[in-house]
Amino acid sequence: MEGEAVAAVVKVLVQNLIDHTKNEISLIRGLDKEAEKLAWSLDTIQQLLNDAPGGAIKSWLRKLEDVAFDADNVLDELNYHLLSKQINSIKPMKQKVLSCFSPLSHIVHPRSIALKIQDINENLESIYKEGAGLVLEKRLANEGPNLPHAAFETDSFSHDPIFIGRDELVSEIVEVINTGSATNVRVVSIFAIVGMGGLRKTTLTRNVFHHPKIKTHFGSHLWVHVSQIFDPIILFKKILICLTSTDQVKVESREDIMKKLQEALRDKTYLLILDDVWNQDRPKWDDFINSLVGVTSTKRNAIVITTRNMEVASTVQSLHTHERKGLSHEDCWSIIKAKTFEKEDIPSKFEAIGMKIATRCQGLPLAANVVGGALCNKSEEEWLSIEEKWLSHDEGDHITKILKLSFDNLSLPSLKKCFVSCSIFPKGRKIKSQELIEYWMAEGFLVANGSSEMEYLGDKFMKVFLQNSLLQVAERDDYGNVESYVMHDLVHDLACSISGTRKLKELPSSLKYLVNLRHLYIKKSSLPAGIGSLTSLRTLEYFIVGAMNGCKIEELGSLNSLKGTLEISNLERVENKEEAEQARLSNKSKIFKLRLTWNMHREVETTNDENVLEGLQPDSNMKRLEIEGFKGKRFPSWTGNMVIENVSQGCWVPLNKLIEIKLSNCSECEEIPLFGQLRNLKSLWLEGLKNLKEINSSFYGLVNEETRIIFPALERLVLVEMPKLTEWAKVESPSASDVKVFPNLQHLEISKYKQLMSFPNYSWSCLKI
Repeated sequence: MEGEAVAAVVKVLVQNLIDHTKNEISLIRGLDKEAEKLAWSLDTIQQLLNDAPGGAIKSWLRKLEDVAFDADNVLDELNYHLLSKQINSIKPMKQKVLSCFSPLSHIVHPRSIALKIQDINENLESIYKEGAGLVLEKRLANEGPNLPHAAFETDSFSHDPIFIGRDELVSEIVEVINTGSATNVRVVSIFAIVGMGGLRKTTLTRNVFHHPKIKTHFGSHLWVHVSQIFDPIILFKKILICLTSTDQVKVESREDIMKKLQEALRDKTYLLILDDVWNQDRPKWDDFINSLVGVTSTKRNAIVITTRNMEVASTVQSLHTHERKGLSHEDCWSIIKAKTFEKEDIPSKFEAIGMKIATRCQGLPLAANVVGGALCNKSEEEWLSIEEKWLSHDEGDHITKILKLSFDNLSLPSLKKCFVSCSIFPKGRKIKSQELIEYWMAEGFLVANGSSEMEYLGDKFMKVFLQNSLLQVAERDDYGNVESYVMHDLVHDLACSISGTRKLKELPSSLKYLVNLRHLYIKKSSLPAGIGSLTSLRTLEYFIVGAMNGCKIEELGSLNSLKGTLEISNLERVENKEEAEQARLSNKSKIFKLRLTWNMHREVETTNDENVLEGLQPDSNMKRLEIEGFKGKRFPSWTGNMVIENVSQGCWVPLNKLIEIKLSNCSECEEIPLFGQLRNLKSLWLEGLKNLKEINSSFYGLVNEETRIIFPALERLVLVEMPKLTEWAKVESPSASDVKVFPNLQHLEISKYKQLMSFPNYSWSCLKI
C-alpha cells in the first residue's frame, strides 16, 4: 500500500533537489564538478521514477528516499552557508569573531559539502542501476497499462439486510427522479449521488433502483458498474447485454453496437444506473451521452450516477445532485447492534461501550458494518479494547482499501504527497486552508513560479481533496466562506498508513536570523527577542508585548509584509501613543483582521489605554476589528469616528471596508463609537460595556439631508451585559422619518440588562425569529 505514497514523496523531493542543485550549489566555488554530476544523477533518477510502477518496488523507493533526504540535508547546509553571509553583514564585530569558533562552522565548509555530494552521487549511481533493472523486469512481466486498483464490481441484486436510517431518503430520491424526468424536456435527465467511500452510495442507489414507483415509471432498468476506466464502447456493450439478456455481444465495431442498442431501446423508457463513476473528462462524457441520446427514441429517461467526486457531477451536468451525509451516532449503533446481536436482546453492559464505538465510526456505514462484524461473539474486554484501540490491521483493512481508491485516483505525485502530509495534524484538528498551503509551500510540495502561483496551486489542491471527500468543511464564516477543514478519522488513518517518514522541521533557536522566513505559527506564546529582523514574514497570528528590549511592540514596526490575522495582546505594557505608533499598523495594508487586547483583570486607578489605542491606528483595508479589555472612558478619534488619518493626503478616510466589529469587556467605556455610517458593516458585537448608561444618537453617526440609510448592511447586532444601560435613543434628525435604520438586520440579541427602559421603535421587518 505505501509504495505509491513513497513514490509520490520521492518524485516531489527529487524534483525539488533538481531545481535547488542547478540554482544554488553551483554558487559555491569548488562544487561545480560534483554539482553538475548530482544534477545529472537526479535528472536520470526522475526519468526512472516516471516509469517506475507505484508499490511494486517499495524497497528500492525507500533506499532512494533515504539518499534523497541526505541530499536535501546537504542543501540545507548550503542554504545555511549562504544565509550566514547575509547575517554576518548585520552582526556586530564581536559576534563575527566568535562565530569563527562555532562548533557548526565546519559543517558548511565547501570541501565538506563536496565530499558529501560525492558520496551521494556514488549511492545514486548504485540505486539507479538497481531501479533500472526493476523497471525493465516489470515491463517484461506486464505489458499492459498500469491502472489503478479496480473496485469490486457491483450489481443491482446484492441484498444488504441492514439498511438503517435511509428509508425516507430513498423515497425522496425516487420522487426527485420521477418528477425530474417527467417534467424535463430532455431525452435523458441526469442525477448524481455524491459522497466519500464507505457511505453506502451503492446500497442507497440499489434501494432506489428496486423501489416500486421506479419500476412502474420506467420501461427498462439497467445497472452498469463503471469504476476508473470510462470507455464508452465498453459501457455500450454492458448496456446492450442488460437489454438483450445475452452473455456476450458478438459485434466489434462501434457502429454495429449502436445499431443494436437503437433496436433494443426502440419505444422504451429507461433508468440507467452508472455506479462508481470517476471520469472528469468532459469530451469523453459528451462522446458517451451524445451517442446514447442518438439511439434513444423516447423522452423522459433518466441516468443516475454514483461518485465520490463532486467534480464528476459537474462534468455530467446533473439536473439534481444529492450529497450523501454520514449517519447519526444512533444509527451507527443500530447497525452495530444488528450486525453483532441480530435480533437478540443486548446485554446492558455493552450499551455504553457500543455507543462510544459507534461515535468513532463518525457516521460511516461501512465502518459500522465492519466494526459490528469484528465485535460479534466478543467479550466485554474485547469490546473495551476496540473502543480504546479501534480495529486491528486485518479487521480495518477492508475500510482502508475502499477509502484508498480516492487516494489512488489523485493524478499528480505532488497531490498525493500533499494529502499524505495532512497526517501530521492530530485527528479531529481543524485545519486552516492558508496554514496548510503555507506548510506545503515550505516543504516544497507545490511546484510553480512564484509564491502567488504556489498559493493558487495550493488552493486548487484543497478543492481537489474536498471534491474527493478526502477533506471536509469544518467551519464557514457568516458569509459562507470556508474557514477551516477537517479530515475524517478513517481518512486520517489512511493518510497515516501511507505516510512517508518526513515531519516538520524544527525552527532554529536563533529565530531572528531566519531573515527569509515567511510564515510563523506559534499559538499565543512569547516569541524570542528580535523578531523585528524577520522582514520577510507574512504570517504572524499572535504577538504578545513583552517588557524587555527586543520583545516590545516596536518589533512589529518593520514587519510590513504581514497579512491576514494579527492579535496583539498585553497592550498594558505599552507606555504611550508614541511607543504604540512604532508598531506602524497603518503601514500594514494586508492585515484584514486585527485583535487588540489588554489584560481585563488588571486593577489600576488610571490607565493610558486611550493614548495607546490612538497610536494603533490601522490601515483602511481592515475588514474585522476586535478590541478587548480596553479601560479608557472614551475611544480615541480614529475608533470613535471610525475614520483614520491619511497623512500624505492630509485628510481623514472612513473605515468603509469593515464588515465585523467586536468590543468586549471595555468596562470603563462611557460612549459608543459612530458605527452607523459604515456602509459594509455586517456584524456588530458589544459585550461587557459595564459603565455605559445610554446609547445616544451619536451611535448612528452624522445624520443630515444626504443621509437616508443608517447601518445599511448590518445583519447581526449583539448587545450583552451592560447593567447600567437605561436608554437606547432613536435617530435625531429633522427628517428622521425619512431615514431607514437597520434595513437588513436579521439577528438581534439583547441580554443581561437590568435597567433598560427606553427602546427605539424601528421597523424590524427583516428579523428572523
